[in-house]
Amino acid sequence: MEGFSLKSLAILCGGISGEHEISLISCRSILNAIDSSRFQAHLIYIRKNREIHLLKKEQLLNLPSNPKEVKELTGTPLDFRPYSFQGKKPGFFDRENFYEVDVALPILHGVGGEDGSIQGFFETAGISVVGCSLTSSALGMDKALAKKICRMDGLPIVPFVEVREDLSLDESQISFPCFVKPALGGSSLGITKVSRAEDLVAAIKEALQWSPKVMIEPAIEGRELEIAVFRDEKDFIASPAGEIVCRPGEFYSYDAKYVEKDAAKLIAPAELTLDEQARLQHQACQVFESLGCWGMARVDFFMTKTGEFLLNEVNTIPGFTPISMYPRLMQLSGLEYSSLLSRLIDSAR
Repeated sequence: MEGFSLKSLAILCGGISGEHEISLISCRSILNAIDSSRFQAHLIYIRKNREIHLLKKEQLLNLPSNPKEVKELTGTPLDFRPYSFQGKKPGFFDRENFYEVDVALPILHGVGGEDGSIQGFFETAGISVVGCSLTSSALGMDKALAKKICRMDGLPIVPFVEVREDLSLDESQISFPCFVKPALGGSSLGITKVSRAEDLVAAIKEALQWSPKVMIEPAIEGRELEIAVFRDEKDFIASPAGEIVCRPGEFYSYDAKYVEKDAAKLIAPAELTLDEQARLQHQACQVFESLGCWGMARVDFFMTKTGEFLLNEVNTIPGFTPISMYPRLMQLSGLEYSSLLSRLIDSAR
């Protein structure tokens, strides 16, 4: 096509959070599926010490699938120039070359990538960013704040008690068993199921290692369901629901998600009536709109024994690993992995 040029795409991976390794595995899957006839991908790797490196594709393609076996990588050091200069677009320098950037695709799970910080950085630089804006990313990352906003909009949520670092706590508000988890975090890191009051403080201290505030939620008896949501200028799609079924007595921990193959089953689509499916999809779209999301988000619910859907949390940069629920559910909606990536990149604002 005359005049056609590849769109320069900066794929950001790694990051400073505890989900560093999951980010790399997600990025590996994306590299295998990206439309190279349309996008020239540059792999921008953020090390845990915040150094920025340029990686080669082969460094990610050779990664192990078990995140506990993934080691930190080293590439070519980069300097980032966030503003236009000498007629060039914003971009990255290595020792010899300058790489212009049209679109940034952050695959940075958790703090430093999913919380609005990287989105604000690129928005300030005038570079389009795939997915949610600074504001909606920050809201989605703060699970307590996201629930408060959705509750104000009349949406049912899993109830919670919020605890800060001073450990001030009214235990009369808490029923057991309960879950203690970081309010800012993901991949089930720092989460503890607590069955006895005497174990509560230790669980809070563990969660505070991951987040400055903690949520304590009752253990809901019911089903764990997830909806993938996609939105661009053309479509607003809520996928069929997927269901997570853990082994009896266990929960969807980090190891259950990424390490132990038989710890949990991911059922897609979940077995629901047409009415249940429609209500859940509608509710997921309401959550998406309440938080001002764009592009992508995975919205997680519990279905109680009485058939009520309670919001658990929202993930604005969901996993893109081979076993991740978001791309699996989008596929059920007619968006294959490669097409989904192209649509997301084209939707960047």
